Amino acid sequence: MNKIIALLNCHNSPELGELTSNRPLASTSFLGRYAFMDFAMSNFTNSGIQNVNVLVKNHQRSLLKHMGNMMSWVNNTKTGRDTIFYNEKGILNPAYNTDINNIKENDWVLYESNASLLVFEAPEIVASIDLRPFIEEHEKRGEKITIVYKEIDDANKEFIGADVLNIDENGYLKDVHKNKGDAKKAKVSLQIWIINRETLVEMINHGNRVDSSWGIAEYLAVIARNDFLGTKIHCVPYTGYARRFDSLAHYVEYSFELLKRKPYEELFKEDWPIFTRTHDTPPAIYGTESDVSNSFVSNGCVVEGTVKDSIICRSVKVKKGAKVQRSIVLSNCVLEENSAVSDVVIDKYSTVAARHKIQGDKDDVIYIKQGAKV
Repeated sequence: MNKIIALLNCHNSPELGELTSNRPLASTSFLGRYAFMDFAMSNFTNSGIQNVNVLVKNHQRSLLKHMGNMMSWVNNTKTGRDTIFYNEKGILNPAYNTDINNIKENDWVLYESNASLLVFEAPEIVASIDLRPFIEEHEKRGEKITIVYKEIDDANKEFIGADVLNIDENGYLKDVHKNKGDAKKAKVSLQIWIINRETLVEMINHGNRVDSSWGIAEYLAVIARNDFLGTKIHCVPYTGYARRFDSLAHYVEYSFELLKRKPYEELFKEDWPIFTRTHDTPPAIYGTESDVSNSFVSNGCVVEGTVKDSIICRSVKVKKGAKVQRSIVLSNCVLEENSAVSDVVIDKYSTVAARHKIQGDKDDVIYIKQGAKV
């Protein structure tokens, strides 16, 4: 699909409390070995898109660190590539640090490429989605803009803050509003946008004369309400597994959900690999007195204690007598002998002292900041 440019859009991602205070959600650790961005990037690659790019809003150091040599999501190293899009002017003026202005600063994607389509995904939506059927329908129908959405029955507690789509009987968008949790049923945007290159150029050119602080989402709402540019937005449903990570509570809940077989198999499919940056770390080592059950334990870990219903990231040490329960421990942490944690998220490089106990609550998880010694 050389005529298609894919863009991971980090501009509209929600915050996960202190967990994303010094990193974007896109590069935040997930399930021990992944980052959130890996799922959208793998969707691009598995769908045959070779030109994959990242629209960076902030914290580019963390993103660059995870991307490494930027070839983890490229199947063909001769024709494919990964590129970082960064808007330095937007960093100096946050009100104008939008996805559209980022593209304007990197406008080769509009004027120098041979691409006819741009496909956007967002890192906070975790799903394994084959984009090819949606792209094929977009082209077959001759649409200018297509949005992929999911119909949910629990919008009173899920996808809070996401765009809710009001769609007419012909499948075209009439209006958009933010989900405030006041209804159970809703058609929520998965922030997968398929946009013709010429249409995006029109949007940007018009935006220069209207409001330079708008992003693509705001423009799509204006198009839907006002028949702006004489364009209609076609909406197509997706019915598979999809979660929106929009809070620390959902980060914990949805991560633990994947300890169950059914949702895990819906996300991790045999024919749909999830690519990530590789690390040259040895396999996990389990001591003779270790007790591990219903948990993800990443490579490089040394487990001599007890780990139950938890997610342990790379190079974590759980020493003798230490107990980890219903917790997420990020990389390079140490739990000293006879320590105990439950219902806790421990950020990187932290240490829990010997015999020290930290007990959160299932509905009120405790967060331990990066590099803490407790």
